[in-house]
Amino acid sequence: MTRDRASLQEWYRQAMRRRIDELRDLRDGVADGEPGASKQAREVGAALRGSGATFGFSAVTAGGGLVESSPDDLLLRRLEGLVALLLRLVAADGGPLPPGTEILPDWLLIAAGLDVDPEAVLVEEAPWPFVARRADLESDELADRVAAYFDLPVADFDRCDELARRLVPTAYVSEARVVPLRQDAATITVATSDPTVLAVEHEIEELTSRRVVFAVADPDRIAAALSDSATVAPASTASSSDEVSVERTILVVDDDPWARSLARFILERGGFAVAEATDGVAALERIRRRPDVSLVVADLNMPRMDGRELILELRRERGADLPVIVMTGEEGEIPETLLVEEGADDYLRKPLDPRLFLARVEATVRRLEASGAAG
Repeated sequence: MTRDRASLQEWYRQAMRRRIDELRDLRDGVADGEPGASKQAREVGAALRGSGATFGFSAVTAGGGLVESSPDDLLLRRLEGLVALLLRLVAADGGPLPPGTEILPDWLLIAAGLDVDPEAVLVEEAPWPFVARRADLESDELADRVAAYFDLPVADFDRCDELARRLVPTAYVSEARVVPLRQDAATITVATSDPTVLAVEHEIEELTSRRVVFAVADPDRIAAALSDSATVAPASTASSSDEVSVERTILVVDDDPWARSLARFILERGGFAVAEATDGVAALERIRRRPDVSLVVADLNMPRMDGRELILELRRERGADLPVIVMTGEEGEIPETLLVEEGADDYLRKPLDPRLFLARVEATVRRLEASGAAG
């Protein structure tokens, strides 16, 4: 990063201090459902979406976009998430947090009935026990108050759905400290002690193709549930791919041999059997000859028969029982058109991110297994 770039980013961090104050001022109005405050909060989100991209802060871009597009029932939680994100950005003057310190989120103090001190951003212990002790609350009482503040349910770990657990890769569950509880065709309910982490909400929606509904639990309950899950399924603790059947064959369709080799390498390391085809015509021949393929990963642009034509032909011959993930280097709305109108189950941008690619494949296979089990 050049000195000019670093200087601009430092200026931006200082500007974010003013944005934090602005969002804090809007918070009460949003909590009370004032239309004017909600509109202003969305306008700030839109501004941050644009400025984050300009100054190279991708998390601010994503967080601002979520607030900008948020429906009323999610706005307060996402607004608090944006405040927490900006607090982390400006804490310690943009550098790493001092060892042993954590951000003290506004929402946890408000839920506990404590005043927010704009200058007291860092604490030298985990925020949840710190706030519970100051408010003289038991940890589960604080969970009840957090749930009430955001109008969320309290997590019920006695009603866990095995299909929900299988939709989210185990490695990600452990990393994000969340517990999948229940799912249906449109939503997945996930237990968390921090329902404001915007990146977690976004990534789970991407992985499962379902809207996330957070349920609140204190960190100790989350840790215990994760430990119980690991005890029940110890093989899944090393890698989420251990939960996916190695008998499943993924057909990679791409006219670029290097791209096929990269996809094969990632998938085989994830425990999948892999077959290859150079275009849509060869892919159809392979599927008709050996119907062991469980998932097709196809490039959008190929000679003879491209990814769009392949999807249409597969849907004509096989219906919706063979999922297809499209890979594309194109920008714009083409992938959305494919998903909605032409039957693709998911899409990925090239160049492939290995972690995201494998997670998307695993999530699609889990959805396939879940629908089969439900049927």
